[in-house]
Amino acid sequence: MAKLPKFMIADDPVTDPDNEYIFHTEQPRFFAKRVEEDEESAYIDIVHEIDNVEEFFKNDPAKKEELLDELESWYYAYLEWLDEDEFGDDEDDEE
Repeated sequence: MAKLPKFMIADDPVTDPDNEYIFHTEQPRFFAKRVEEDEESAYIDIVHEIDNVEEFFKNDPAKKEELLDELESWYYAYLEWLDEDEFGDDEDDEE
């Protein structure tokens, strides 16, 4: 079996259409999502742990933050890719 990517998008458009989750497939495994505090600020946070994240990092918040920063960079690159792909499809449809 091929190795899973480090991050994967997970959603359930039928029962939870308003949320899109990011699954961290390596230890510590968890689900995170973009949390919007208000119209101007949002951040990525862990919403469900499969493995105990604090225990994995031996209560080192810097390592946990480093992983969440990497996840956030990946997620925003994914969103940019979606935008580019969407605009690319529109150009093909016009021809």
